[in-house]
Amino acid sequence: MIRSTNRTLGRILVVLEIVALVGFNGDEAVRRLFLHDQATPGAIAFFGFGAVISTLALLRRRYPGAIAQLAASAFALSLICSAAGFFAKPAAPFGGDGEALALVLLIGAGCHRLRSLPAVAVAIVGGLALVTAPMLRYGRDSTTLTLAVFWTILWGCSVAIGLMLRDADARREAALAAARNRERLALARELHDLVAHHITGVVVRTQAAQVVLAESPEQELLREIEGAGAEALAAVRRLVTMLRSPEQTMALTSDGLVEAVESTVAGHANVDLRLAPGLEDLTVAPETVSTVHRVVLESLTNVRKHAPDARTVTVTVEPTVGQGKALLRVEVRNDGIRPGRARRSSGGYGLIGMGERIGALDGTLTAGEDDHHGERGWRVLAELPLPGGVGAGPEKGTAP
Repeated sequence: MIRSTNRTLGRILVVLEIVALVGFNGDEAVRRLFLHDQATPGAIAFFGFGAVISTLALLRRRYPGAIAQLAASAFALSLICSAAGFFAKPAAPFGGDGEALALVLLIGAGCHRLRSLPAVAVAIVGGLALVTAPMLRYGRDSTTLTLAVFWTILWGCSVAIGLMLRDADARREAALAAARNRERLALARELHDLVAHHITGVVVRTQAAQVVLAESPEQELLREIEGAGAEALAAVRRLVTMLRSPEQTMALTSDGLVEAVESTVAGHANVDLRLAPGLEDLTVAPETVSTVHRVVLESLTNVRKHAPDARTVTVTVEPTVGQGKALLRVEVRNDGIRPGRARRSSGGYGLIGMGERIGALDGTLTAGEDDHHGERGWRVLAELPLPGGVGAGPEKGTAP
């Protein structure tokens, strides 16, 4: 599970949309309803329908699964206004900017979010409602023709932007799937390190039992167990041989948690390594050691790539207790974000890989901006479950 704390851009876009729609509709209200001696029914109707359409455009963010319904409702209201303007010709001052912006947003959202056929329908019907509105409502003259051309350009821009966002989402989904697949393959390559050791133990113990029980009637059963274990070990090794690339190094094992962290940090400047006392005595599963290594390595790589001006980087590894269970806490924090400066987007998928590993171990990963003692920075925090409780490992020099 990955938690991210960086949602500033999305909030800014929402605020800009609200300000623009409220501003355009406020201008419509002043010009249609207050600058004339008497507000005509046509002016009131056009303003009211435009305000409702603007509200529908804003609701698309609140209800992303109902974009098709919201767009269809907005297009129907706009076409009703245009039909009323064409047949009844009500007296109403020229306008419609707020409604046009709302229609543009709904068309772009439809092209971005909906499936192919609904997206095509939204683009065509929305374009029809948007482009024909000035001429149907206010007649054909140079002003309405100019506005119709301008709104046609807006329609084209909204369709183009929606399709570009759609393509970007498709590319991102493909990249995320590829990143997850690479991480799962990497985990599969570590099958030898995590499973073969235990299978070998079964085979060795079976062989020892055959020696101890040399005259026992269970000899045949023990030989069958030994053969099954040897076949399983050979199958695992064949699978790993197929999956492991030539440059792939062997994974870390459970007897090297401290060594794994220290070797990962070595060579990185300005790193303050904080290891909890007695960490080397902690019983840690091999897959947990491998995951800690990956988290620290990926985090330090991201610091070097995206926060090169970071003055200090703190790596903390310690056992703790959270939500009633023992956890191994791995935190990498840097002060690479200066006041008035935003962190550059990584553009990579290292967090996806870390999330795959940590999620497989039932852990959590949190990444995002962090304010620590008044210093803005970036923090990656992984919490991995520990078997047997904190400090469950045997003391050095004693038999387990």
